[in-house]
Amino acid sequence: MCCSSHAALSEERRRHSNHTGALVESPFIHRLGRTLPETRSDESWSVKFQQSSDSLVSVDSELAQCETEVNTLLKIISDLSRKMDSLQIPREMKTPESPVRVSGSVPQQGSILTVVDAGTASVESKTKNICRDSEGGSSELWKELQKVLSALEDSSGQGRNMLRLQTQNAESIRAKHLSAARESWVQATQVLEEMERDLGISYPSALPPDERRQFQRDVLSLYKHNQDLNASLKSRQGELVGAERMLMDLEDEKKWLQEKVVDLKRKWLYGVSRSPSGSPSLSSSPTSSPSFSSPPYPGSPLLSRKLPGFRPDSPPSPCTVDSVLQAEIDKLQRCLERLKARNERLNAALVKRKGESEQLSMSLSRQEADSSALHMALAYCEECEEAYRDLLCLCGARKKQNAETISTPQPDLAKSADKNLYKGEASSSPPEGTAETRPYSLSEKEFEDKAGVILQRISRLKQDRAAVCIPQQGEAGEGKISPDTGTLAGVRGRASSLSKNTKEEKAALLYELVTVREEMSEMRGNLRLLEKERRCLDLALMVQSTQDSAGALILDSLRDELGERRATQQRIAENLAKLEDGGGIPGPRNHSILRELQATLQREQSLRKRVAALRESLDSALTDSTTQRRINREEIARLSRYYNKVTSTSRNSRKKHQEQLWRLEKQIAVMGERHAKEEAELSATLEAMEWRREETIL
Repeated sequence: MCCSSHAALSEERRRHSNHTGALVESPFIHRLGRTLPETRSDESWSVKFQQSSDSLVSVDSELAQCETEVNTLLKIISDLSRKMDSLQIPREMKTPESPVRVSGSVPQQGSILTVVDAGTASVESKTKNICRDSEGGSSELWKELQKVLSALEDSSGQGRNMLRLQTQNAESIRAKHLSAARESWVQATQVLEEMERDLGISYPSALPPDERRQFQRDVLSLYKHNQDLNASLKSRQGELVGAERMLMDLEDEKKWLQEKVVDLKRKWLYGVSRSPSGSPSLSSSPTSSPSFSSPPYPGSPLLSRKLPGFRPDSPPSPCTVDSVLQAEIDKLQRCLERLKARNERLNAALVKRKGESEQLSMSLSRQEADSSALHMALAYCEECEEAYRDLLCLCGARKKQNAETISTPQPDLAKSADKNLYKGEASSSPPEGTAETRPYSLSEKEFEDKAGVILQRISRLKQDRAAVCIPQQGEAGEGKISPDTGTLAGVRGRASSLSKNTKEEKAALLYELVTVREEMSEMRGNLRLLEKERRCLDLALMVQSTQDSAGALILDSLRDELGERRATQQRIAENLAKLEDGGGIPGPRNHSILRELQATLQREQSLRKRVAALRESLDSALTDSTTQRRINREEIARLSRYYNKVTSTSRNSRKKHQEQLWRLEKQIAVMGERHAKEEAELSATLEAMEWRREETIL
């Protein structure tokens, strides 16, 4: 290394001398020498060359001193190697000793230095082993060897530092000299041009003026380019220094990692030799084999240090390492087989569960459809029960009324009618828990009204009977859940024979079934809304018919009253005419006529009051009916809004459910791919282990 550095310094010195020679031989320097005083240029260049020559002389002297020290050290090392060769060395240590021996020949300095620099640690380790193995080895020789090696390391480190500093100083000095020469040349050319311009002196040049100007421009551009190159060179040198430092750090880290790997291998082999060879499974000792790297060659001293109970003087046994590795490989193969069997079982269970889930979803949809149909049938039965109850009550009231009319005399009909009406009003809303369940009697009009309402309900129930469909009972073994697995009974036998096409068809049928069921539920909701609207319209029609009948009754009563009033007025006019014509009518007769007139006038006033009361009640009934219609319309609108909201939420939930189903299918596919990848990785690891096993056996 020292010789290579010396050669590099000599090369730099030669380049510097050539460059300075080129500068001196250039025509511009000759021209500057002709114009400027000779004393100034000679003094500056002599000072600069003297400084550079002094620095080079110091470097040469230091290099010579280093060479002499290295030669002496090499002689000492060659003597020591001869003495070490004379010692008795075991057979195992003769083979690795050959790269450490150092030849004492002085001409091959580069190779000797590299060998000494690279094998210092190995020489030290081997000499330690030799001195330990040799019984009664000379401790003085060992101490002398250690001193020589430490001196060699110190001198080599000092030489490296000195060479590094000298190379850096030489580069900086060369750069300073070049920059000073360029600055002096530029200043000299400027002074020369100024003097020629002031004195009017013109020297004929060999070049034409255009070429001369172009040459000056080229020189300036090359000067700038040279400055850029110097800057880039400095930056690259800095990067190179940083890279060298990083490389040294990486080498240190690599050495540390290698030591750590060796330590881990030692611990692993020690733990393997301590653990029993026939462990049941890999899972019982997960940290027993952290790495699968093959141990060093059989018979190496490193293996002898790793295995317990091994002595240095006893030969190593490769059978132990082979048996340990074979046991580990067998364990891993058994674990791999178990994992493969478990993976197959999981795949089969996944297929079965998928088929069972499809069957369960289909049975669930069928059960939901049956439950909705049963709910509709139950509501229909409840309405039929209410209609039959009302019909029974009406029949009982009719029978009671017929019995009372037969048993009671004719004059008491009005009283019995009033009593029956009161009873009907009282029993129309009987309280819960009371014993008033006796049949009641109604008037003819109320009986007809209630009979008409019940007939309408019966006709409506007959129409609804076509929409009601009671679901039939399924097969004996269909839909039953087995108690041991919690799934459908007949699924496991058929799940193994399902193919991919049948699965896709079942999924499509399931999707169509879900959509049809949702459409049927929407149609049922629409039918219910239409039925409610029809009922509202029937009620409005009934109210309108009652209002029309009430108006007709009022008109008839008013016509009767008007006819009676005209008759009374005619009678009064006739009586007044008789009174005027025949004045001989006695007085008591006139008084009776006046009393009759007063009575008729009072009846007329009472009739007018009744007509006004009837009009007020009619107006109130009309206003109540209009408000009820408005309320009914608002209720219908609110119910329709609620229905729209419910349908939108149901559609959104259906979409979310479909998305969840697709996500689950994707997850199942990803799990299958992951299982396949794991199987491939396990097979790859098994192949790698087999290859390592073969390598270890070899």
